[in-house]
Amino acid sequence: MRLAGMILALLAAGPAMAATPEKSLIEKQYTPAFQRCLDSPGGASTFGQIDCTSAELKVQDVRLNAAYRQAQVDLNARQKAALTAAQRAWIAFRDADCGAWQDEDWGSLSRVLASFCVLNRTIERTQQIRDYAGSH
Repeated sequence: MRLAGMILALLAAGPAMAATPEKSLIEKQYTPAFQRCLDSPGGASTFGQIDCTSAELKVQDVRLNAAYRQAQVDLNARQKAALTAAQRAWIAFRDADCGAWQDEDWGSLSRVLASFCVLNRTIERTQQIRDYAGSH
């Protein structure tokens, strides 16, 4: 889908998503500071959104790393190595997948889409790691 089509789809989905009383599982993990940042005058710009997303990603990375460390607590060396390999593969996937959302021909908004992708994938992975740790 071309960027213009993606933007139109996001704009069209916005009101419908706002009308839904239940936030997505990902959005529930956003910090209040992230929403305040996006709602601020600076958060309305493309670069402001990227800055807000970058700040939130730092928080979510801390959560992911804590979940990852907790998941390793009861694992033996072989299991730890498998989880480490999976995590490295996931990072490569996330970076490639989200990188595909950004292209200089699509303008600066593609950077916003890519940064939200990284943020949301990180939140998803945190939950996956928590589920993994809780299943053993």
